[in-house]
Amino acid sequence: MVPEFGSSPATELSGLKAFRAKSHNTTHPIPLSEFNLPAVNARPRSKSQALDLNSIEGIKPRGAKPEPKISRPLNLQEAPTYYPTEQEFKDPYAYIKSIASEGREYGIIKIVPPDSFRPSFVLDTENFWFKTRRQELNSMEGSTRAALNFLEQLRMFHKQRGMTMNRLPSVDRRPLDLFHLKKAVDMRSGFEVVCKRKLWAEIGRELGYSGKIMTSLSTSLKAAYQRYVYPYEVYLQSAKPVVQKQLEEENGGPLTPMKRQRTISGASTVSEASHPSPTTPTDAVSGDNRPILMTVEARSDRDLTSEDVHANKRQRTNDESTEQQHPTVMNSNAIMHRKTGAVKRLHSMALNRRPGENCEVCGRGDDAASMLLCDGCDNGYHMACLKPQLKSLPDYDWYCDKCLVGTADYGFEEGQIYNLRQFQEKCKNFKDHYVTNHRTNGGNELNSNEAMENFIETEFWRLVESMDETVEVEYGADIHSTLHGSGFPTVERQPLDKYSLDPWNLNVMPLTEKSLFRYIKSDISGMTLPWLYVGMVFSTFCWHMEDHNTYSINYQHFGATKTWYGIPGDDADKFENVMREEVPELFEGQPDLLFQLVTMLSPKVLTEKKVRCYAIDQRPGEFVVTFPQAYHAGFNHGFNFNEAVNFAPTDWEPYGRLGVEIYQDYRKLPVFSHDELLLTIATQDTTIDSAIWLAPALKSMADHEVKMRQHVRDMIPKLKEIQLDLELQEEEFQCAYCNAYCFLSQVLCSCTSNIVCLNHYDELCDCERTTRVLRVRMSDEELEKTVYKVSARATQPEQWMKKYEKLTHSPEEKPSIRSLRSLLAEADKIAYPIKQIDDLRKIVETANEWIEEAQGIIARKLQQRRRAERANSTTSIASRRASVRSLSITDDGRETSLPPSAPPGNNRKPEYIDDLLERVKNMPFVAPEIEQLEERQEQIEEFLERSREILTELPEDMSLYVAMIETGYGLNVELPEIEQLEWRQAQLRWKERVIDARKTYMYLQDVIDLLAEGQVLKFTADNEPIYAKLLRAEQRGLTWEREAKAQLEMEGKPDYDLLEDKYDDATTTPVTKETYDAIGRLLVKHREVRDALSNFSRDAQKDSIFERSNLKEVKKIAELLKDPMLRFDRTQSFDELVSVTESWISRGQQVFPNYETGSQSFLSFLESFSKKIRTSLAAEDVPTKNPEPVLGKHRSKPLFCICRMPESGLMIECEQCHEWYHNRCLRLPRGAVKDNDDYFCPICVPLAGCTSVFGIELERYRADLAPIREWYLEGLNIPFMTDEMKYLNQIIQTASKLGDVMEPILNQSRTLLKEGLPATEDLKSLARFYLRKLAGSGIYMADTGDILRCVLSSKSGLETDSEALVVSTVVVPCKMTLPLAVVDSAEVKIPKVNDISANSIAKEVSCDDEIVVHDSDIEVKVL
Repeated sequence: MVPEFGSSPATELSGLKAFRAKSHNTTHPIPLSEFNLPAVNARPRSKSQALDLNSIEGIKPRGAKPEPKISRPLNLQEAPTYYPTEQEFKDPYAYIKSIASEGREYGIIKIVPPDSFRPSFVLDTENFWFKTRRQELNSMEGSTRAALNFLEQLRMFHKQRGMTMNRLPSVDRRPLDLFHLKKAVDMRSGFEVVCKRKLWAEIGRELGYSGKIMTSLSTSLKAAYQRYVYPYEVYLQSAKPVVQKQLEEENGGPLTPMKRQRTISGASTVSEASHPSPTTPTDAVSGDNRPILMTVEARSDRDLTSEDVHANKRQRTNDESTEQQHPTVMNSNAIMHRKTGAVKRLHSMALNRRPGENCEVCGRGDDAASMLLCDGCDNGYHMACLKPQLKSLPDYDWYCDKCLVGTADYGFEEGQIYNLRQFQEKCKNFKDHYVTNHRTNGGNELNSNEAMENFIETEFWRLVESMDETVEVEYGADIHSTLHGSGFPTVERQPLDKYSLDPWNLNVMPLTEKSLFRYIKSDISGMTLPWLYVGMVFSTFCWHMEDHNTYSINYQHFGATKTWYGIPGDDADKFENVMREEVPELFEGQPDLLFQLVTMLSPKVLTEKKVRCYAIDQRPGEFVVTFPQAYHAGFNHGFNFNEAVNFAPTDWEPYGRLGVEIYQDYRKLPVFSHDELLLTIATQDTTIDSAIWLAPALKSMADHEVKMRQHVRDMIPKLKEIQLDLELQEEEFQCAYCNAYCFLSQVLCSCTSNIVCLNHYDELCDCERTTRVLRVRMSDEELEKTVYKVSARATQPEQWMKKYEKLTHSPEEKPSIRSLRSLLAEADKIAYPIKQIDDLRKIVETANEWIEEAQGIIARKLQQRRRAERANSTTSIASRRASVRSLSITDDGRETSLPPSAPPGNNRKPEYIDDLLERVKNMPFVAPEIEQLEERQEQIEEFLERSREILTELPEDMSLYVAMIETGYGLNVELPEIEQLEWRQAQLRWKERVIDARKTYMYLQDVIDLLAEGQVLKFTADNEPIYAKLLRAEQRGLTWEREAKAQLEMEGKPDYDLLEDKYDDATTTPVTKETYDAIGRLLVKHREVRDALSNFSRDAQKDSIFERSNLKEVKKIAELLKDPMLRFDRTQSFDELVSVTESWISRGQQVFPNYETGSQSFLSFLESFSKKIRTSLAAEDVPTKNPEPVLGKHRSKPLFCICRMPESGLMIECEQCHEWYHNRCLRLPRGAVKDNDDYFCPICVPLAGCTSVFGIELERYRADLAPIREWYLEGLNIPFMTDEMKYLNQIIQTASKLGDVMEPILNQSRTLLKEGLPATEDLKSLARFYLRKLAGSGIYMADTGDILRCVLSSKSGLETDSEALVVSTVVVPCKMTLPLAVVDSAEVKIPKVNDISANSIAKEVSCDDEIVVHDSDIEVKVL
């Protein structure tokens, strides 16, 4: 949005107020403080009382459609009001586009939403504070302000010369309007001409004097002019050029706007003529230099001075401070869209300098004592620098030439800070007070809304144009929604509100997919982010256009009426001309006056000058839309709250381009880079819709850019060029001369950090031109490539239309269907609506339907299938049966096979081909299927003629029928001749298949199937010999089947001799495979059982058990013998032999007391026991002298422990025999091993009948070898060999080998024991070694064990350190019996004995802790 007003120095205002105060014929401004309004502190409070929306004028819901006003003040025509339907209202861009052509004719329009559109007002009124600006109504009107400025400058001029103008001179007893007197004289070529031509009387009549004595009136007017005006005019002739030159230097040079063509038709881009020619600004000036103003931007140079500032100030002292105090809240008014940090003026002394700090003539700040300060603007001047020079300080008010000549600066003073509730109360009191006191001026009856609105509008323009009556109001405008919040719901603050994403929400509308603003990289407050406006009665927004000529949309949330005035964009030139004609004095000082947004001009004046001007009244819930290039202004009827934002549909672009160029003429800072926007769209939006409008815009931009580059290259030969390879901030590519954004190229020089655009390459610095550097963002080729891509995309619909017209409107020949399809496929890739696409699609669809029908006839799928069948020369019987089942019955009872791809019904008749060819004659295309169909028609006629010949002669050549049938099906039409040929072919093929089948074996079902197929083909035994042979073979097969099944199904044992005969007969008789296989299986089982029984009987007679039959195989045969069909006479005796063998196995389980039934099978037990015996009693395991455990990998490791295995895990050494034992074999707790240093193994302790030692089974719990031998000898006589006998044999053989090895040791031991001699240590070592083997084996050898223990006990005891004879340490598990014999001679560790006594030692105990027992004494010791 363009700020609705801006601030400027306007130093004359204080003087204006003083002048009005001193004039007897002027009225004082109405001060707002007179209405008993609440005071507002300088700083806003953190939270205020919320605004009561129900108390607001105009907050009521929209009613029925109001009637337009019959007449309104100034006799203006109203702009149109639109009432969209619910459907039309869904898309704001589409709806505004639909009314744009009419809307541009008015410049502004009003849109009243459907009644369902009622967004909530969500602004936090408790925390919303805003600052206002004060507006004096008659100071805003151009003519009034020009008159007041002139009178103020005239007053200061005469005051400085010693004449005080306390009041205006009177003529004919009323004040003389010196301003209009001056204008009347100027219009008549000046004072001398008027005097010479005696025009004073004419001037008097023009000023409204009608006195009878015109000579006296002429004399009075001439005297007044000569005394008051003429000296000032003479002064201006010399002072004005100097002041204007000074202002130009401060502003960077004179403004030289070009005369540009505004007319833009449709969506076309700006013409080439609209671009400035490649010349310097001075060269570009020609003809009328009037500016074409586009938008108004706020000025914020400094605040206004008060009335009495510097009233007695003469000299600047060194300790003076001119710093301004900024408001405590952010100024919501007159804030620039973009910061101007990149703007550099050529006259740098005028920048960043406080008033009075330096001399305005010499620029120095020294000699402060002689520095004279202007009483109007505070600027300083050395008295010696003035012309004429001053010798001393004047004793009167002194004004500089700039103040006396006037700069036309004007702006609004800052108001107070309010919340909405405070401002509402102030507005209400002011309006009530004003209406009450001024009813006589506008009428007494103001009961209706229309009457009140007309009264307010009439009063507004009366006050604006009044020279005498000054009314001051306040307006809260241009309030940033980003800082204060929006009246609409937003996604960030109200995500669940449905209106937060509504397309008419002003926070959403600028950035939708149809708005070009979505491609701007940053948010722009007022353009892409809404601004808020809080108005009161008479508060005003002056004439202006929107920034960059954009659209704007304004929504009133609540409050009193807002009246708008709009001028169509086509009348913008007329409007500006009228403004210059009415107030040339203001434009003389400010050529960019209309950018300042501080000037009003009555619509009545505009309409009188033939400028179209329209009015419209906006009320709550209504939108007002302004169109590009349309000037608009307005005022408020009371307290209200509006929100506004800009938006940019695609048709805005040419207006935006023109606006940027005019900005450049006036050195106005753009809001964004137009070139960057276009290139961003070209990069990101690849749609054809965008390309159509973007292509001409890009081309215009690129052509102008390349043209200007070439001009600079021509002006600066050997110009150095570089390409920009990084992104710059906007301030970094802003022209230091005209403030334009030089996005595509900039001119640089090493002497300065400033850059300039191509238009002002010569304004950069004072260096030689050869030092300039041209920096481009894109090369000329890259620009042209970008334009080409977009243009190619934009012309796709047009190029397609050319192809379509050429293809479809050729009078010579029809287009091919292939070209039509290609053209349609190309159209489908064009994402743009083209009307002719639908017509082409219908043509192609009709053609495709016809071609599909034609191809159903032309296709040759059946021919390919027939060839595949013919290639398969080894057709199986199963495929023959399948072919019989695939036959279908025809109308005459015959069966035939139809191709699966044949089209149904009438589509396969020859007449259908004729119909297709007739239809295609009227279709606008050609296709190869047409020729193929015509060729097919000829082929059908040839086929019919040849078929009739074959069916008459009936030859026996199969290949002839195959060829004809393939040809017939290749035609893909229904022909009765094909069925007749197939029937004959099927008969011949059946006979061939029967002949081929008889060469190999045929099962009975094959014969039956062939007979069924032959019956379908009408064969009988009478008319076909082969069929008769098949019938006889079928009878033989059925007889064989019946007799064979009788044997298989009989109870008891069948006649195997008969079954053998039947089995042999099947080789020459067709039988069923199932019966044949059943007989074969039964005969195989019979032979297997018979042979097995014979083998078992023979093997049972063999002497060695190991040569007899295995029990497993015997049991298999026993299972077979349970079948009644396999019973034999010897079955009972065979069962008895099996029972004898199983009884022997059962007796063996009693021989091994350590076998537990149920834990594992007896066979598994014997297998593991045999493995254990072979490991422990291995004869190869010989004793070694004190072997030590060896870690690591070795080829042979020593064996240890009772298990006779190598070292592993935790090992324990016996203190007596120094043998190592595995802890896991001893089953010792790890704690017990660590707590006892001395350990004696169970072999070194006379076991004295103990039941268990460390988990090692004692002899009485081992398997006695003697019973095992007896069981073994018994097993040698059982009838069948068993796996148990195999493992038993391993046990006996291992024990026997060990006995042979131990025999010498036992004989030596018997001799020593018999003679009572002690055993040697070597002998004892051997005894321990073999006792360990026996202990680990699980076998008990009574004699051997006794002899070895006697050898160990031949010496009286072992050496111990205790008084008691400690033979060993014995761990007794829980619930074990401890005999007293052990207690008397051993240290016994028993787990946790509670309350134990000596007598209970022999009893069963159950505990966890341990005790130590010496002899019969008990000592409890917890370990």
